[in-house]
Amino acid sequence: MKTVPVKLNIVLYAETAGFLLIIILLWLDELLDLPHHLLGAAATPVNYIESLFESILVLMLAIMTGLVTRHMLKKIHLLEGILPICSFCKKIRTEKDEWQQLESYIDQHSEARFSHSICPDCVKKYYPENTQTGQS
Repeated sequence: MKTVPVKLNIVLYAETAGFLLIIILLWLDELLDLPHHLLGAAATPVNYIESLFESILVLMLAIMTGLVTRHMLKKIHLLEGILPICSFCKKIRTEKDEWQQLESYIDQHSEARFSHSICPDCVKKYYPENTQTGQS
């Protein structure tokens, strides 16, 4: 099982903080009547049920946003940094100083999957009988 990337946790913490700030502002507006004091609007009575309803809606939106963000960021697995790779066989040196095939390294460190094929140059080199003259 792959661990949750640190960047995912940072994004989720930032989202959570943002939604908590929205809920705090909703309650401050309800308790202090900010439009009345800041903009000169007509005073409105405190309505706890309305604020509770708005808070629940914001909380539901926060949960949905967090789940979608978590799902999307887990799908984005980027190999970052410098990968030491053999110039000849293309094996990658791991953190444990072991050499591993490129495909298996990427398979273990990302969600990428491989599908093998043969490029036109290799078809010409290894299967010359299948190449037609005059085509590039």
